Amino acid sequence: MSLVKRLERADLSLVLAGPEQLGRLTQDLKAGEVRLLARTEDGDEALALAPTSAQEARELGAALAGLARELKAASVKVPATPHGAALAQAALAGGWREGRYRQTPVAAPALLVEGLSDEAHARLNALNAGLTFARELTSAPANVLNPVTLAREARTLEALGLDVDVWDGDDIQGRGMGLLAAVAAGSTAGPRLIRVTLPARGEKTAVLALVGKGITFDTGGYSIKPAAGMNGMKNDMGGAAAVLGAMRALGELRAQVPEGVEVRAYVAAAENMVGPNAMRPGDIYRAANGLHVEVTNTDAEGRLVLADALTVACEEGATELVDLATLTGVKVSALGNDIAALFSSDPALTARLITAAEAAGEHVWELPLHQPYLKGYQKNTVADLKNSDMNPAGASIKAALFLQQFVTRPWAHLDIAGNATREEVATGWGVGTLVEYVLGR
Repeated sequence: MSLVKRLERADLSLVLAGPEQLGRLTQDLKAGEVRLLARTEDGDEALALAPTSAQEARELGAALAGLARELKAASVKVPATPHGAALAQAALAGGWREGRYRQTPVAAPALLVEGLSDEAHARLNALNAGLTFARELTSAPANVLNPVTLAREARTLEALGLDVDVWDGDDIQGRGMGLLAAVAAGSTAGPRLIRVTLPARGEKTAVLALVGKGITFDTGGYSIKPAAGMNGMKNDMGGAAAVLGAMRALGELRAQVPEGVEVRAYVAAAENMVGPNAMRPGDIYRAANGLHVEVTNTDAEGRLVLADALTVACEEGATELVDLATLTGVKVSALGNDIAALFSSDPALTARLITAAEAAGEHVWELPLHQPYLKGYQKNTVADLKNSDMNPAGASIKAALFLQQFVTRPWAHLDIAGNATREEVATGWGVGTLVEYVLGR
């Protein structure tokens, strides 16, 4: 859907029933549900209970988007409600479908939510643009999106006044990013490190680094995935898509970014492929911070590329870091697909991210950085660390502890495995949380 300020006529209009209107028409109607009320030549009417919370409004927005899609409505109108922004955000998100690879494009209906201020319109449109950008990146197949074309897509953000820098394989080797180079060694595309900067307004007082895992396709390398596990691995760059989508939104909302705050996105992009130069189990590589890592599992590649990106972000003056990555399958076993796992070295940063996620309608759950678990990555290796102990117990925690070895500033890690897609549809999960985090800083 696209948000509009005026709409003369709507194919689908929503009627919100308050407590005084409860009766036969609302019998068995639950909060967050929508029911088709009447079909006329002038348009369809749907009925719902007036939402009493932002969460109910989000559920209603998603349901309304589903009904609009079912009715093939070209326009949707919603009356004013105290939770109109949350409803609109969910309806906009629910109305998106990938249509670039179909002969008949999927048209998004126009959405009018009455009573929204100009500021709310601007914020919703910017967030929707960022979400759409992230979802299109995540949804693109690997023969379309690789590290080279991902960097090209990032450069489109320059049109919003953001600074974009891209390092290729030679630059990456020159910066000592041996882990990122190793992961990409099996691919003809090579690695890219993408940095997108939103300069601070006024004197710079803080640098927030948003770091994204950008594995544009993951075969597992020589620790190769089974066929069922490899399907969908074009989505292994959901973290990169989220940070770039957040920068897309913040580019339009720069006046709302707190004065003095510079925001940088770092994307470590690579394909994890099998080839004559691909890394092998037992190989040892030097990371950008000087640590040596033994690769025991080539399918534990995300933490390798993130390690170098986090190191570079710290070296370049980040005062606070948040990384997002579709990192561990056991995170899905622990928390499912709706909730992201949050690990953090700083209680204040943790609190801000939890607040941001709540404001965005996304869900996070903090898991512990249980330091004794790191011993599994330090034993039985001739290097400083190995990238896996091949034991799935506590694997999400151990992966986070591995990343912690490469940060020197307050840092948080969001494991979004399972969150980046739902029923094969890209979600853009994390864009909203990152935008709220930056604007609330």
